[in-house]
Amino acid sequence: MDQTQLQKSFQLFFDNLGHPIDWRLFSQTMTVHPVLKGEYLFRQGDEANHLYFLNTGLVRYVSVTESGKEFTQTFAQGPRIIGSTKSMVSNSQALFGIQAMEDCIIISYHWNTLFEQMRQDKGFLTCYCHFLEHIFILKEERENSFVKDSAEKRYLDFCVKYPDLKNSIAQQHIASYLGITPVALSRIRNKLKRNS
Repeated sequence: MDQTQLQKSFQLFFDNLGHPIDWRLFSQTMTVHPVLKGEYLFRQGDEANHLYFLNTGLVRYVSVTESGKEFTQTFAQGPRIIGSTKSMVSNSQALFGIQAMEDCIIISYHWNTLFEQMRQDKGFLTCYCHFLEHIFILKEERENSFVKDSAEKRYLDFCVKYPDLKNSIAQQHIASYLGITPVALSRIRNKLKRNS
């Protein structure tokens, strides 16, 4: 996919958020990042001061404890904005890394210059706000699920949200996303098979 097509995909993502954007004014330089399965776009502790657009592929957000234990915070499938908002807006270290679960094509724009451009176009800024609202709602729902739902319910919700992933990615990544051990996940899956 050439840069013109990637740019159009980025524009279509924002256009679908519901407000008109005058793309004739858009003058940002993109960087293309082909990220192969298993590779990292950036790692925990890196500065990631760009807005990243996952054009195609699947990634996971990975946090690592001081003892080296990995936790999957979330998964994201393209097309979608990805990255660390904290690192992007404050030029600080990312609290997690982003790892490709399959080959990905990702583009990026430097945040400060992109945000200045957004501020010149009310539609662009409004679309970005709608995207953030969507992310905050998903985060709120996930936190609520961890407080109220059983591990089995969280797994069933995962299967509805990511139907193609339950058999295509490592069970340890699913287990860490659900906040359980791989052994507990195996028990849940076996129970559901017996009951179906």
